[in-house]
Amino acid sequence: MLEVLDTEYVTTARSKGLAERLVILRHALRNALIPIVTVFGLQFAMLMGGAVLTETVFSWPGIAGFLIQSLYYRDWWALQGTIAFIGVFVTTVNLVVDLLYSVIDPRVRY
Repeated sequence: MLEVLDTEYVTTARSKGLAERLVILRHALRNALIPIVTVFGLQFAMLMGGAVLTETVFSWPGIAGFLIQSLYYRDWWALQGTIAFIGVFVTTVNLVVDLLYSVIDPRVRY
């Protein structure tokens, strides 16, 4: 956010006489959110991978525990279904991140 506040378009918005609140919300915050949304989308896939380890170590019930159990009992259909579900879930999160780009940044329109 500090880097964005020092850019030329924020200085131009301030020189136009816009209120500081509008400068921060409309100009600075929208452009500062783009890397945050990107990192959120990337970290979500890592979170799903870490859930397998966490649920196994702490014996928590969940989809990752079901994945490990189906692997242990060699239930290939359950294993494929669980992996497909996680894949669709991660893909949906990536789609939401891409759609948020068009909301946050007006230059990205499809």
